[in-house]
Amino acid sequence: MAIVEINKEKCTKCNACVAACASSIIISQPDGYPRLFPKADEFCMRCGHCVGVCPTGAITHQEMPPEQCPTIDKKLEPSFEQVAQLIKSRRSIREFQDKPVPRDVIESVIDVARYSPTGHNGQEVQWLVIDDKEKIKELTAIGVEWFRSMAKGNDQWALEMQGILRMHEIGLNIFLRNAAAIVITYAEKNNPIAATDCAIALSYFDLAAKAAGLGCFWNGYFYFSAQTFAPMVKAVALPEGFTPYAATCVGYPKFKYQRIPPRKPGRITYRP
Repeated sequence: MAIVEINKEKCTKCNACVAACASSIIISQPDGYPRLFPKADEFCMRCGHCVGVCPTGAITHQEMPPEQCPTIDKKLEPSFEQVAQLIKSRRSIREFQDKPVPRDVIESVIDVARYSPTGHNGQEVQWLVIDDKEKIKELTAIGVEWFRSMAKGNDQWALEMQGILRMHEIGLNIFLRNAAAIVITYAEKNNPIAATDCAIALSYFDLAAKAAGLGCFWNGYFYFSAQTFAPMVKAVALPEGFTPYAATCVGYPKFKYQRIPPRKPGRITYRP
């Protein structure tokens, strides 16, 4: 059985599936009907574009049964203005309520974020959620030790670490900011596009989290230390051959933002 089947009784010969196919395995015939390229099952990216774009439901993908491909609800389509406000009003949250985030809430946000694009539709991004208070305390303590290891010398980076250590000494938790959870995207070390894919996935998570009433801040200190500092690598305990590429601290914001501060104008260059 072919990886993709085309019902000619439903097909209108619009060839939208031909145009949308990321692998170019669906091609047009002289009679106007689309057909599969030889060995289509080997080259198909399993992206589902053909299923998603067909206006009449004439396309059936053997690995994507109809019940797994819900119809897009036009009533839920946001306006440009709504999307613009979501993006522009998103802030890095560093003050959280002392309140846990239920796992089903985090899982629902990840369920949205997993639809982020990945190179060649690899979908290789994996998720690690740390929400145990004692574990977060342990990671914070290790993070302070990492700060100490990076604070030697007089260069700008070392001076920044020294300043952070002084803040920790007076009780300010700069490393994890008393967040309720840490969400990490990770993938195999030898995947050349994994860093980009993990960053995109966490960006989707960040915006979906805001819509769910949560706040996030991207934590470069955490994922960098989890890549390079042996005690943190051990504590995070990813599978052999995997590394974190992005991390965010998550919780319920302590304060609500009322206005949108300005940003620098977009720097755009057009090439003739």
